[in-house]
Amino acid sequence: MTPLQVAQAHCANWRRDSGGCLGAIIDDDLQIRRCCPKPNCTLGMAGQWCRYFEECVMPMAPSIDNPAYRQQFEGAVRQYCVAAKLPYADERPCPICGRPMEPRRRFCHVCARARHRANQRAWATNRRLVSRMGVKARAPVVVPMVRQE
Repeated sequence: MTPLQVAQAHCANWRRDSGGCLGAIIDDDLQIRRCCPKPNCTLGMAGQWCRYFEECVMPMAPSIDNPAYRQQFEGAVRQYCVAAKLPYADERPCPICGRPMEPRRRFCHVCARARHRANQRAWATNRRLVSRMGVKARAPVVVPMVRQE
């Protein structure tokens, strides 16, 4: 399923007679703010984004009961986000290296492992200083991680 097929099935702005777009934007108080019809749907053009699709159609995915259709719907939404260069939940970049991260993670698996090893190394160094001097070190050794580009 493509984003254009999702728009044909679920978008209220889709014009069935010509395949164009009504161009209506719904405001926060559920009033139509503006309506400027377009001859073609912007989802059919690569790299174009549609505010109505983002605000009204994309959030419909959790309400779809059929799991197979929901998966197709989410795949089409993902295609749209990638084509329009929008951030997508599955593709958050790692703040250090820029690789895609898994959901609910702060860093990608490579940077997380490197940070863990650096923290363990700093902890061991601090521990050795404590055992030699007999007093606790003032500040822990902090290993800065710089974004690699």
